[in-house]
Amino acid sequence: MGFDTMQERRALEKQLEEKKKQLRKKKAHDDWLADSVCPNLYKKYSRKEIDNSLVVFASDKSESLPSGMRSLFSKLTEEGFTCRFFSVPQTFRNRKAEQKWYEEFFSCFGVCKTLFIDDLFSPVYCIEPRKGQRIVQLWHTPALLRKAGYAIGKRGLVGEIVDHRQVHKNYTDVSVSSPHVKNTFASVFNCSEDIIHAWGCPRTDVYFDRDFVRFARESLIKMIPNLSSQIHGRGILLYAPTYRGDSEKNAYTHRMLDLLLLKRLLGEQYVFLVKMHPFIRDSVLMDDDVRDLVRDFAFEVPANVPIETALSGSDMLITDYSTVLFDYALLNRPMIFYAFDFEHYTRRRPLFYDYKSFVPGPIVYDSAQLCEAVLDQAQNFDKDKMKRFAHKYMGGCDGHCTERVIHYAVKK
Repeated sequence: MGFDTMQERRALEKQLEEKKKQLRKKKAHDDWLADSVCPNLYKKYSRKEIDNSLVVFASDKSESLPSGMRSLFSKLTEEGFTCRFFSVPQTFRNRKAEQKWYEEFFSCFGVCKTLFIDDLFSPVYCIEPRKGQRIVQLWHTPALLRKAGYAIGKRGLVGEIVDHRQVHKNYTDVSVSSPHVKNTFASVFNCSEDIIHAWGCPRTDVYFDRDFVRFARESLIKMIPNLSSQIHGRGILLYAPTYRGDSEKNAYTHRMLDLLLLKRLLGEQYVFLVKMHPFIRDSVLMDDDVRDLVRDFAFEVPANVPIETALSGSDMLITDYSTVLFDYALLNRPMIFYAFDFEHYTRRRPLFYDYKSFVPGPIVYDSAQLCEAVLDQAQNFDKDKMKRFAHKYMGGCDGHCTERVIHYAVKK
């Protein structure tokens, strides 16, 4: 027994040492990129004159052009600008392939008029943009509910990034959804509010496209297997919670609602759609025995269904601490907040606001309360309250954000 314990201890020590070795190797590699590769390549290409017709879009989260950038990319291309999109590969085949990618990126970034990013993007943090060049942070959410970045200090993954190398330090502009949210973004990026502008979020323009919103329900139904044959004119409840965990790497989902109870109490009037956060991959949302019993009521929304379509096609949103609440407010429809793990969640992910007075809809803690809230909101939804909320936190989003961002960040 002692031998087994010692064996296990040695195996664990070996695993820990290997982990430390990998972390040291990664740090050395990151330092090589930040201290040598990136600044030298930027210096090399920024000697050339700025090409005012070249606009670069970059993301290290998405392999394809993110939704927050598509309208800008399309509109600029239509107007004759040359647009390039770069996505940082998760892994490179070898050092030569990696250096080739950085060479190509900086050959464009070094001379472009504007670089748009929508999240952390490490290749730009080791340089200072040249005079006449813009680095514009669009961020992937229109406003903030949970604290992040420098706003939460030295905690968790974000704290490690902040400790290792300063980020968010060299933006020329940050586009946000409303003047009211400038202070939250300033605390997250540790920057002056002077560079934060309520130009709005280009991806929200779609919510002001009457044809898109009008046909979103039909589009959504077609994109979900078996829904068209089961909906029978019922309303659509969309459940779109955020993930649990500290980052994409350790994201996980949580226990589902009592779908049998929801079907019994709401099934005659509604269908129930579940759309998980993009960080949640390969997760079984319903056990097979439950799925069989609710197959005419509860449906999983495929990952490829755009969130804009899912939101615009639904009649009521059920969420928790997700920033989809800001988007949905623009549609002026009921929202319910399922916060069963409020105390536990907010200990790990502190919020900017007092949640219970902030959210523009009822808060529920179990499935029975949720059913009551759905039936109540169907009759007593306060449109004026939602309109005031949208104006306060999304007032810069008016259907013309794409044009405004292009005017100020590219043409001016």
